[in-house]
Amino acid sequence: MRAGLDLAIAGISRLNDGVCWTGKQLAWMLVAGMTALVIAQVFYRYALNNPLAWTEEAAIFAMIWMTFLVTPIAYRSGGNVAIDIIRELFKGRWQALIQIVLNLLVILLLVVLLRQSILYVGRGMGSVVASLGIRAGWLYVIMPIGVAGMLLVGVEIVLRSVRAFFDPSQPIFDELEPDEPGPREYE
Repeated sequence: MRAGLDLAIAGISRLNDGVCWTGKQLAWMLVAGMTALVIAQVFYRYALNNPLAWTEEAAIFAMIWMTFLVTPIAYRSGGNVAIDIIRELFKGRWQALIQIVLNLLVILLLVVLLRQSILYVGRGMGSVVASLGIRAGWLYVIMPIGVAGMLLVGVEIVLRSVRAFFDPSQPIFDELEPDEPGPREYE
């Protein structure tokens, strides 16, 4: 069982490494794009006295996309909102068990969010964002992508927690910290 669990963790970990790396690369490009859009808007508004109608909305959608692209990274590195006081009260198997239960609840919530975000994208395909001239659903498609990335991370954390439950010497989060040098670095 241990070998199969280690193999599953290694596989999903590699997949999540790729998801997080890709999300980070796209996110910094979106930040650069948002900056360019804001500069263009300021230039057109104040230098040419002819503001562009679409740049503000494009920058807002770029920010939303960037946010959904980095949510798997935040979840994986523990950068999301958490109450560590309770988790820190327990050690070993109890801590792993708490992580399993909490992350299974998170996964359940993410499954509901994934379903709802897919429905939202479908509804958005029926309307057009006037300033950009594209269907709103194409702008919303990042929501199920970001939620799916978080689901993958949640599965990885649950698998690591199960391994730590059976072998308390195994870390749950230590291997996931992106601040440490090594193969998990997303730089």
